[in-house]
Amino acid sequence: MAPVSVPADDADPSFESDIVDHQLIGARLRPPASAAVIAKSVAAGVAAGLSEELAKTLAHAAADQQELRRALRTPMVQRFGTDEFTYIEFDVLTWRIVPSPDNIRFEGEHARGAIHMPRFGALEGQPLLTFEMDSADSMIDQMAPRIDDMAANNPHVPSIQDRGIETPGWLSFLRLTTDVGQVTVLESTDGFGRTVAAHQGLGITFKDAVWNLRPGTRRALTLHLSLTEWADREDVTAEQARKVRCSIMPNARVIIDFNASREFDRARRRFVAHLHMAPPMNFTTATTLNAKANAAVDKLYQRDLLPAVGEMTAEEIRDILDGTDRDHDLLDDELAVLACGALNPQANTRQARAVNEAVVDLTGARPKVEERTQLAAEVALRSFPADKRLTALRSALERAWRWSALRGVELTREEPLDLLAEAEIELDETDGSSVGPYTAELATLASYHLVAARTQLLTRSEFGGRGSNTEPQQIIRQLTKTEAGLRQLCQVVLDGRAGRDPQELPDGTAPKDRRLPRVALLTADRLRELARLSNDKTITHNTPEDLFAAAIADFRMHLEELRAAATDVNDVVDHQGVALVDTKGYDDPEMKRMLDEVAEFVSEWRGARRRAIRMRADLDDSGDER
Repeated sequence: MAPVSVPADDADPSFESDIVDHQLIGARLRPPASAAVIAKSVAAGVAAGLSEELAKTLAHAAADQQELRRALRTPMVQRFGTDEFTYIEFDVLTWRIVPSPDNIRFEGEHARGAIHMPRFGALEGQPLLTFEMDSADSMIDQMAPRIDDMAANNPHVPSIQDRGIETPGWLSFLRLTTDVGQVTVLESTDGFGRTVAAHQGLGITFKDAVWNLRPGTRRALTLHLSLTEWADREDVTAEQARKVRCSIMPNARVIIDFNASREFDRARRRFVAHLHMAPPMNFTTATTLNAKANAAVDKLYQRDLLPAVGEMTAEEIRDILDGTDRDHDLLDDELAVLACGALNPQANTRQARAVNEAVVDLTGARPKVEERTQLAAEVALRSFPADKRLTALRSALERAWRWSALRGVELTREEPLDLLAEAEIELDETDGSSVGPYTAELATLASYHLVAARTQLLTRSEFGGRGSNTEPQQIIRQLTKTEAGLRQLCQVVLDGRAGRDPQELPDGTAPKDRRLPRVALLTADRLRELARLSNDKTITHNTPEDLFAAAIADFRMHLEELRAAATDVNDVVDHQGVALVDTKGYDDPEMKRMLDEVAEFVSEWRGARRRAIRMRADLDDSGDER
C-alpha cells in the first residue's frame, strides 16, 4: 500500500509540542449521563429534525449533554459552492468517532481499485452515510495499515497526545453494516489524522471505536468513568493524563442537515475535497486529480452534460467515470475515450465551463485547458498503479489529447475495423484537411494502447517539441493523415485489446486481429518514423485553393506546437513548486515583435474573411433580385 498522503497543515506543525495540563481539557468532560438525561437530549435532537437513530448517536457522543442541547437549539449553516450544510458545534467523545473508511486520502486508491472497500452510500434526503461490508474482519484488515501508516508518517500525532485536539474537525453520521450487525457512529469527515492520534493516545483501536466501545457496554462505561476521575486529579500518571487530553474533540462540527442537488455521500465527498484543496494541500497527484475529476463528473451529471453512450443512463456513465462502478462492461480503451470526451471538451463550451466551475469550487483557481486534459488522462489510466511509471504514462497521454480534434470525442463502441472503414471515408472526403468523428475515436483508442502497452510507445522526445513529429500530439495527428497511418492505428487497437504487443503493419496490408507472420513489433522510434512518413505522404493538390488550405492547416499545427512549448515554459517550477516564470520572468523584445507581427497577420486574415462573406452575401442578394 502506498504511504498515506499527509496534508501540509497536519504534517508540519509550526509550534513546539508543549505538554498541556490534562485538567484544562478534562474540565470539559462530564461523567456518564443517566438514562433520563440521555432521553432528554434525544428528544431535543428529534425536535431539531433528526431521526431517533441520529439523535441517539449525538446524545451518546456528547461530552456535555447541556452543551449538546444548547447547540441543537442554535444550529449554524456553512455553504461550500452551491451546497449548504447545517451543523452544530459541541464537544465530542473521541471514542465515538471512527476514522473514515472513505477518506479523501484514499481517493487515488479507490480510483484504481487498490482499496478493497466500497464507497459511502446515502439514504435519500438524510444526512446519513451508509457503508456495507460482508465481513467486519475484512474491514479491520483494510483499515489497519492505513491507520498505522497515518500514525507513523504524521508527525502531528505526538503533539495531539501532548496538547489535545486544538483544531476541531467536521463529523458526519455513518451507519455501518457488517456480518456482526449494524452500528451508527460519527465518522471523521475532516480529521482522519486527528482521530487516529486521539485513538492512539487513548490506547484504543478501530475495532474498539466501532464495536467494543458501543454505548451501554461495560468497557465503554469503565473508560468514561476512569477518564472523568483522572480529569479532576493532579496525581495521575503520564499515560492517564495523555488519555484525558485525547478524550474529546472540542467544538466538533457535526452535520445534521444539508441542502444540495446531490445525495449526501456525493455532497460530502465534494465538500471534503473543497476543504483540502482551497488552499491546496500536499496530497499525492493521483488523489488531487481524482478528487477534481470526480467533482467535474458530478457537475456534468447535475447539468445533464455527460456524453451519451448507447443505452447507458447518465447515472451509469457518472458511476463509471468517478470509479463507483468498476464492474461495467466498457473496455479499458473505451473508458479512455469516454473520459477524453467528458473531461477534455472543446474550449468555450457548456461542458468546459462545467468542468472549470467544478474545479474552481474545490480550489478557488480556474484550471488551464491542459489541466482538463490531465484530468481525462488520469481517469483513463485508473487501471494502472499510482507509481512513477504512471507519471510518464499520464504525461504522454495528456500531451496526445491536447490535439483539438480529440477534444469532446464521442464513444460509439463500434468495432475497430468498422471505425477504420468510416475513418477512411472521412479521409477521402476531406483530403486530410479536417478530422471526422470516427477518425477521432480511432485515434483516441489507439493513443491509449500506445501509452498502455507493456513497452510505452507514445513518449515525449528527449528534445521536447523542437522536432516536427517528436511529441505525442504530432505523432497521433500525422498518423491520421494517410490510409496507411489509419490502418496502423487500427492494428494497434486490435493488438492492444488482444493483449499483444503492437505490430508494425506493412505497407498495403489490411489490419488483422491476430499475430501477423514475419512482422516486426512496433517501437517508439519506429512509431515516430511512421509519423514522419505519413506526413510526407499526406494528400496534396496543385490548385491555389488547396495549397492555401494546406498552408493554413500547417500554420495551425505549428501554432498549437508553439502554444504547447509556451505551456512547457510555464510548467517549470523550482524545488518549492513555484513557477520560475513567476519569480524570474523572461523578456525578449524580438520575440514580442514577431508574435505581434503574427497576431497582425491573423487579424488581417479575419478581416479579409469577413469581407469575403459580405461580398458573397451581396452577390447572392443581387442574383435573387434579378
